[in-house]
Formats: sequence, structure tokens, C-alpha cells
Amino acid sequence: MKSSAPHRIAIVGAGPRGTGVLERLLAHLGARHDDRRVCVDVFDPFPAGAGRIWRGSQPSLLWMNSVAADVTMFTDETTIVDGPVVPGPTLAEWVHDNIESLRNDPELVDELIDFTPASFASRTLQSRYLEWVFARALTGTSSDVRVHRRTVVDVQDGDVQTLTLDDGSTVEADVLLLAQGHPDALPSAAENYLRTFAESHGLTYVGPGYTADLDPDVVPESEPILVAGLGLAFIDWMVLLAESRGGRFSRSVDGELSYQPSGREPVIYAGSRRGVPYHSKIGYDIAAARPPLPKYFSADSFPGEGRLDFRHDIWPLAAKEIAGAHFYELFASHPERTNGTWADFESQFDAVEWGSTASAELVEYFVPKDDDRIDLERIDRPLAGESYDGIDDATSRVSGYIAADLARRADHHYSSDAAVFSALLSVYMTTGELLRRGRIPAESVAVDIEGWLHSFFSFIASGPPPQRLEQLRALAASGIVRFLGPDTTFSADTTTGVFSAQSASHSEIVTARTLVDARLPVASIQSSGDALLRTLHARGEMVEVRANEKSAAKISVDGRSRILHSDGSTHDRRYAVGPWVAGHNWSSAFPRPRTNAGFFRHNDALAIELLPSAAPLPVRA
Repeated sequence: MKSSAPHRIAIVGAGPRGTGVLERLLAHLGARHDDRRVCVDVFDPFPAGAGRIWRGSQPSLLWMNSVAADVTMFTDETTIVDGPVVPGPTLAEWVHDNIESLRNDPELVDELIDFTPASFASRTLQSRYLEWVFARALTGTSSDVRVHRRTVVDVQDGDVQTLTLDDGSTVEADVLLLAQGHPDALPSAAENYLRTFAESHGLTYVGPGYTADLDPDVVPESEPILVAGLGLAFIDWMVLLAESRGGRFSRSVDGELSYQPSGREPVIYAGSRRGVPYHSKIGYDIAAARPPLPKYFSADSFPGEGRLDFRHDIWPLAAKEIAGAHFYELFASHPERTNGTWADFESQFDAVEWGSTASAELVEYFVPKDDDRIDLERIDRPLAGESYDGIDDATSRVSGYIAADLARRADHHYSSDAAVFSALLSVYMTTGELLRRGRIPAESVAVDIEGWLHSFFSFIASGPPPQRLEQLRALAASGIVRFLGPDTTFSADTTTGVFSAQSASHSEIVTARTLVDARLPVASIQSSGDALLRTLHARGEMVEVRANEKSAAKISVDGRSRILHSDGSTHDRRYAVGPWVAGHNWSSAFPRPRTNAGFFRHNDALAIELLPSAAPLPVRA
């Protein structure tokens, strides 16, 4: 019987994640016979497709950290989903197909002159792609899709869910998906203290935030500043405080990059826990170094339904997966640097526990050179235990580390690094499956997955383009950037009335009148900058998961991404997805083509959840 009442779906957030779920939802509907009409309302004050973080109104000097050929929003022949596979162009292919029209965009003209599939696109160019993806998803659909350039501030439950928008209007929905992406967080107590300290002493403090939302002009010229953090946010700040202020990079005939200051730059004293920036992106084709994965670490490696301990149960197998991928590529591409055959090594490696004395002896026999082995602890903390004479010595050491990293990541001699990259992606996918099966306790999700594993993965696999690290070395050589070293602490010096920083690796202390906290806001739900999240949490209709008071707090969901209430129950018609949802970092990045990316599989599963549940929708033959 035909139903006259439409099934109404609300998606809050029209950035890449909301767009990805919408695409899967419409793909399912386009392939099914069903008489019930489906209406979709999408809410975002920023342009649909790009959303806030990827909106086009950003400085063109801010880049993505993946090459254009490795960025897609479309399923392909490798994608294992229940819905239809709907292929589409990667970012690189889309640029190639639309190059003439894109060249008419004044913000893109210079970038497109030398653009190739190996280019790191500006976020402005990526915004154009994402807006096109959103528009294409709507092309030809028979479903009603309405886009609201508004913010949802509340949702009330009843026979239907009533969404209240920031203009006071309301929209009704049967099912709701929260996909806001990266909402802000209200300042923490520590951040409020630093801001108050700065105001009372005539200083400048810039708290955590998304670079495009911050004002670099508040940072003074030609004086020392402190920058806490050496991750991707630091790279953005480096660009905005140097090149965008009129300085110029140039390359000599021998290939060395140098920087000519404009005189408007500050002197940047930067430090962090590791003391070094994220690893550079690998500069050669890594597809050939992709080992067969997963081998040791799969969700089915853990029989039963009980909860797992990350350090005791999960990480040993995950670490073996990473190490096994490293050695597989070493034997496959560089057999002259090994003893024996891969088959001989593999048969014994399969039987040992990674990290044991037996595994160490096995590796020592088959892999004679230490440089060809893998030490995950050393990779995680490359400067651990080192000491320096002072900031000059620390700067020299970190500059040398960056040079070595750049050389290694461009050299196929070290192609095992590419295999490690693929293994890390596989580890993330398996971890996501264990989360969906409910095998990892909430506290472990916060501490081990969202905390340590995500940090480790980001450090190794989510680093900046190599050009950015070349520029960082050039800035250090010109005296614009000074490295403080590992385990740096930043504080407000109440005695002298300035900010101070010191690394545990030497005794030198540096002070400045400006402190920039170069990191994203620490996730919080009860203190979210998003009024909807704060309201739902205050009413007990949402729970945050956190390891401790200083760690990130994220939305707690079950294995189907349904939002949990404070009484432990789930809301059958409310879902949440994205980087601010506990356990969802595994599928939050832009997917790489032909990798069966978790992004698509997760979006497809959510689309099925959002469809009418009264009766299954048969797939067309």
C-alpha cells in the first residue's frame, strides 16, 4: 500500500561527512522500489559540500595534506558496501576534467598553472570539488532534498523530532543524524586563565582553533613568540606568520630552499611533547608497496563477544601487523638486504609474539642491518632521552631530523615506510570494526583509541606535504623558527608577567609576550561551541566519553552510531558521526581511492539506518 506520509530525514552538517552520508542515502533510494516518499533536510550555515572547515573563504596558502590523486568522495570497485557503487572522479581527475572553467576562478588561477595529480591542493580548490560533489549527489534524485543555511540549536523529542533553528523556525523529522564535523569548544579553565593573564599583563594569547577562523594579524611583528605544538596547526601558523607577511622562498641551483624575510615576521620558538613535526608525506608512488592486509590483526582474530584490553589484547596484534607489513615489503623489494627468503621468515614470524625475545632474535638473523628493522617506540618518540646544550643545539638537532625525514620519505630505498602507512590504515579499519562490535570499553576508546593510537597514526601518516617541511627548515636556517626540543612545557610566569617555555632536554628558558596554542580545540560536549550539543548533553540526551579532565570528550554512541543517553539507553532515531564522536576517528579522513575506505562503509551503514524501518527496501535486480 502506498504511504502518503513521507519519511523525513534530518542531517545536521553539510560538510564532507554529511555529504558522504547523503550520497549513500540517495544511492540506496535510487536503486530500490518503494512507494514511500523520502524527504531529506540538510542544515549548515556554510556552503553545502564544503561546510565550515573546507569553505572556500580561506587563505590560498593553506593546503591539504594529501595529494590530489589520493582524495576522493566516491565509491569504486574495491568498496564493499550494501548499497550501489557509484563511481566518480578523484580530486585530481575532477580538476583535469574541469580545468578550463576552473581557470576562470581568480582565486585558483596561480595554483592551476603547475597543478598535477601529485599536487597538494589548496583548501580553496578542495572546497570547489566538495560543493560539486554535493550538487552531483542531488542530480536526478526523485527524493526531496532541502538545504537550510541555518544552525540547529535544539531538537525536541515526541512522535516526531522537532528541530529548532537559529532564526526561531522549526522543521520536523523522523530520524536525525548529527554530522557537524569539528565544532568549536568553549575555552577550558586553563585557556581562560591564560587569556585573563594575557589581558591583565598586556600580552597576546591565541587559544586553540581552526586556522581559518583565527586572526594571525594579532601576532606582533619582529619579536619573539611562543608556539605550543608542532602538528598540522603549527604548519598553518608557520605559513601565515611568514610567507603571507611578505617573505619569499627561493631555490638555489643546487636545489637548496632558502627564505628571504620581509622583516614583518616574529621569531617563532616552537616546542611540543615529541619535539619534532609530523613525518612528511611520502613522495613516491606507494601503491606497489601495499602488502596483503589484514594478516594478523582482524576483527575475527578475537573470538567471542567480551570486552578487550587495548594494551594486552589489541595492540600486540596491531603492532605485529605493522611490523609484518614492514618486513613483507623489505623482502619483496629489497631482498639483497635480508638473509633467506620471505617464506622462511614468514613461517617463523607467524608463530612468535611481536616484541618478544624470540621475535627480536628472528629479526636479527634475517635482517642484518639495524636501519632495516622497525622500532615502533623509537618511531613514536624519536628524541626520547636526548639532551642538548640549549636552544641552538636543539634547533640544530631538529633541523637535522627534518632533513633526514625528508630524504627518507622521498627515497624508495625505504619503501617499507609505505607498507607501514598501509598497515596503519588497515589497523584503523580493524579497530573501527571492533568498535562497531562493541568489543572496546568506552574508557579505552577515549584513552587508547582517540588518545594514543590517533596521535601515533597522525604523527606517522597524516603529516604535511614535504614542501612544507622544506620551508620549515629554511625558516629555521634564517632564524625565523627556533626549536625548543621534546617535552616542552608552556606557562604564565606570574613573577615576570610574561609567558615562558622550557624543554626537559636542556636548561634554557625562553620568554615572550605572545603565546599561540597551535592545536585544534580539545573536544568537549558539555562545553561545546555548538549549542545543540550542549543542550542535548545538559538534558541527559547525550553522554560524553573522556579519559580524564584534560583529555578529549566525545559523543558516546553504540555500535550502530545511535546516540546514548545518560541512563545508558539508546535513541533509536538519533545518530551521530564524525571526528567528535567516540571511536569515529578511524573513518574521519578523506578516503583514498581503491582502498575500500572505512569512510564509505561507515556512511553506507548509516544510510541504511536512516532509511524507513517499517519494511525492508528490496534492491532492484
